[in-house]
Amino acid sequence: MKAATKYLSLFILPSLFFYSCRTVYAPNAVNVPLLQEKGEFKATIATNNVQLATAVTDHVGVMVNGYLNAYTSDDKAFKNNGKGAEIGIGYFGHTDQRITYETYGGVGLYNVRIKEENNTKTFDTDAVKYFVQPAVGWVNQYFEVAFSPRLTVVKYASPDIAGYTIPEQTANYFNIIDQKAHAFLEPTITVRGGYRFVKIQAQFGRSFKLSKNDINFDDGIGSVGLIFDIARWYKTD
Repeated sequence: MKAATKYLSLFILPSLFFYSCRTVYAPNAVNVPLLQEKGEFKATIATNNVQLATAVTDHVGVMVNGYLNAYTSDDKAFKNNGKGAEIGIGYFGHTDQRITYETYGGVGLYNVRIKEENNTKTFDTDAVKYFVQPAVGWVNQYFEVAFSPRLTVVKYASPDIAGYTIPEQTANYFNIIDQKAHAFLEPTITVRGGYRFVKIQAQFGRSFKLSKNDINFDDGIGSVGLIFDIARWYKTD
């Protein structure tokens, strides 16, 4: 059950990790639109996430991603909240067999806030995230599958910290989080099934830290939701 919760939770601060450490970074779901034509629009509603993408030309797409996550322990003594938004632009194409390839790059703004012991201990920081995500997949009216290895770099601002002792700050890396950027490689597999304009989507992956500086982070990526597709191509295939 704990493993299932870990992989179905999405983006920042999944509940499984709140009990074991003060998580500062957890990867959001990867927006893998697999667009096919100019004017196509896709919208995904998944665990703690909303993702939008549209093709502005036959080969250029734009995306917007947002998340909001709030965790409170059963005794309400511990809270771990995260929120953020991203925007990206990229290139896409496909073969006659709908084997699709794409690469998107973008930037996001984030906030992480931790409160515990009746708010006598607080941690609050903002961050900027940069990402590049190539992907390859296959699309038809009923089924879509894709692999995307995202490269993510996160740079935190100087945090506001209150109530934590110096040893507690050191143990959780709060005192060094803003010293260097944190880099991650985040490969994911996305699977969708349904018919034409609506499909069920599941995504699973891992986050591997590339940088040597320490940070409390979640290494699981997972979400389940619905994706809606407004397009012309599936009416003629």
